[in-house]
Formats: sequence, C-alpha cells, structure tokens
Amino acid sequence: MTCRYRGNPMDISGITLPLFSLITLVVMGGCLLLILIPAVPVSALEWALAMLLGVVTGFTRLTPAAAIIATGLMVLGSTSQFWMPLLGMRGDGLSCVGLVAFFIGMALGTALIPIPIIGTLLGGLIAVIIVEYGRVRELSQALRSGSIAIRQVIYGMIAEFVFAVAIFGVTLISVLSTHSP
Repeated sequence: MTCRYRGNPMDISGITLPLFSLITLVVMGGCLLLILIPAVPVSALEWALAMLLGVVTGFTRLTPAAAIIATGLMVLGSTSQFWMPLLGMRGDGLSCVGLVAFFIGMALGTALIPIPIIGTLLGGLIAVIIVEYGRVRELSQALRSGSIAIRQVIYGMIAEFVFAVAIFGVTLISVLSTHSP
C-alpha cells in the first residue's frame, strides 16, 4: 500500500489557517476584558497575539501593513503615561511617594479585596490617602491627592483600552480582507 498524499504535512493553509485566525480573534476579544486589571498591559498583549497570528500565518492573514499599524498603536498605548501629560492630563498635586503608595496599595487591594477593579482602586486610594495625610497632615490635601491618583489611573486605563480595541480592529480588518472564499 502506498501513500498517495503528496502535499506538505506542515501546510496549515486549509482548514487550520481560518480556524487559527478565528481562535486568535476570540482570544483577543477576551483579552480586552483584562482592562479591568490595571496592571495588565492590554495593548501589548493584543499586539503580541496579533504578531503571533502574523508569524504563524506567514503574514498572510495579518498583512505587513496591519502589523506596522498595530505596532504603532501598541507603542502609543504602552507609553501613554509619558504623552498624556502633554495633553493636559497631569498628576499635579500628587507626590512621588503618594504615587508609589498608590501602586503598592493597588497590589494589596487586588489581593485583599478580590473584586476586580474595585479592590484594586480602593486599595490604591486608601494607601495614597494614608501616605499623603502622614506627609502633609491635612485631610483635604490627602483626599485631593487620592482623587488625582484615581483619575490618572482611570485616564490611563481608558487610553490603554482605546488602543487595545484599535489593535483588535486592525487585526480583524486584516483577517477579513485577506479571507479567501
């Protein structure tokens, strides 16, 4: 008995290629929910999934142009803390110690109050209020610093989400436009 199959056994362009594209898009859609965890770099994760799709499919499903656009969006999303102040979104009134306390409090809040985003933000808020009150001994200033820290994190999460959705959209458009009937 001889084998009549003469194709490349590693060729994934048949059924597997569209299935891999679909699985990647579903996972990318699910990863958008991770925006509820402030410490997760969602735009970088979306970009990594898009690049994985590109590499596995030989950049036939994620075109090189889409890969370049997705990379630019990921860079913008990942560096938002640097360029957002240029747009007027500053943390004026929040000390460096308060900012460090906020991030430590976020980690503790996530562990101790296991309600996504609420525990994280509440932990950060409590930490910055405690540290700022200890620093300036004025409750109103400590509360103001807490609200500034919360606002900055929420602005950052919104920017991160917008860029992650844009990366997902670029990937989706690329996959749909390269679909062969």
